[in-house]
Amino acid sequence: MSQHYQLSVNYGTSDDEYDYMMEQQMNANDRQNVQQPIDFGGVQQEEQFYEIPQQIETMIEKEMAKELAELEVKAEEKQNNAEEKEANEVDELMKQGNDHAEEGNMDNVDQKGHPEEDVENNAEVEPAKQDQNQAQEQGIKEESELVKSENEIVQQKVQNAPEESEENREDLPTPTPSNIHKLTLSELMAAESQYPIPYRSKLTEPFEPGQTLIVKGKTAEDSVRFTINLHHTSADFSGNDVPLHISVRFDEGKIVFNTFSKGEWGKEERKSNPYKKGDDIDLRIRAHDSKFTVYADQKELKEFEHRVPLSHVTHFSIDGDVLITQIHWGGKYYPVPYESGITGDGFAPGKTLLIFGTPEKKGKRFHINLLKKNGDIALHLNPRFDEKAIIRNSLIANEWGNEEREGKIPLEKGIGFDLKVINEEYAFQIFINDERYCTYAHRVEPHDLHGLQIGGDVEITGIQIF
Repeated sequence: MSQHYQLSVNYGTSDDEYDYMMEQQMNANDRQNVQQPIDFGGVQQEEQFYEIPQQIETMIEKEMAKELAELEVKAEEKQNNAEEKEANEVDELMKQGNDHAEEGNMDNVDQKGHPEEDVENNAEVEPAKQDQNQAQEQGIKEESELVKSENEIVQQKVQNAPEESEENREDLPTPTPSNIHKLTLSELMAAESQYPIPYRSKLTEPFEPGQTLIVKGKTAEDSVRFTINLHHTSADFSGNDVPLHISVRFDEGKIVFNTFSKGEWGKEERKSNPYKKGDDIDLRIRAHDSKFTVYADQKELKEFEHRVPLSHVTHFSIDGDVLITQIHWGGKYYPVPYESGITGDGFAPGKTLLIFGTPEKKGKRFHINLLKKNGDIALHLNPRFDEKAIIRNSLIANEWGNEEREGKIPLEKGIGFDLKVINEEYAFQIFINDERYCTYAHRVEPHDLHGLQIGGDVEITGIQIF
């Protein structure tokens, strides 16, 4: 299973030097505000003391006058604050009442554009109070103008914002099951699967050249590593050879390839990891006489030369932070053009045809035909890269019908594909890479299909009917 590593961070501790310097600076600043000793210029304090009684009456009068003046100022400020608070509350209520009014409402405005007089507020006031009200109204007006100007600026910015176009549109991923919700490792391990991890299996037949091992699954958003191993004798690491060890490492961003032989690991070979945490995975190992070819998402990732004979592969295992959804093993080298009969009841309704292949890098087109016993072609699938279309048609009594070519071509030269054709009572359902591509209504009776043809610029790696 995955190994988790905890990083430790050492935070530096502050010393007292800065605090000491700040205290010194504060002391220096405070010294300027501390009252200094009075310099009497050589005059004795007793002489000053004797002069104080002569000035007491004047000082008391001045002090009382000063205190009375301060009290009057405070009373006036208190009254002004109360009046200002009351005015603000009235303005707030008026503002709330006008929030839902239309901008052009002029019910309370006279012909000259001035607000109507408020009779209740038209009483005579003292000149000082009138000045105060005018100041308040001026302040409110200025604040309203400021808010209005800010709103105009915001509105202008919105109006001037560039419209979305192909050039400035943010590329967002199309919602798919793989990116709507990424599993956590705990959810991954708790998910039910017919392939429990660690997974161990013995191959029922030798791993022969041309055959492919396909592993599909899901990783978690906190996956660290997982491995796929081809073993000799037993599906473990008890000392037997491991002809191929593939370690997918998210913590290093690499995929490591190696061999365990004669009790020791060989030299690692590394490639960049094309997968991110949380991705679905599709890894394929195709055997050849002298090497393995490894594919990631149908694209060639690595050629790994045999260090142990291919015939030594008898078991395989999967371990680590991954949920396996599909394992497929089989195939061979298929000649193209390819033609084969379909035994038994043929390709009857209810059956599925699965074809694994790769268009040639310089290819233009290839075709797949399902035939009746009389030679009619019930389904002709013809991907044409030169026309960027997949043609669907039928050949009946040696005459082609009308072509169906709607839809884009979800195939790329040099990149593998999985093609699935399901025969239903009224139509063929066609899937490419696990995505539904189209429906082709039957033009002939669908129970008498006994032949398969493949031709053109394509390499076939596997064919299965079930």
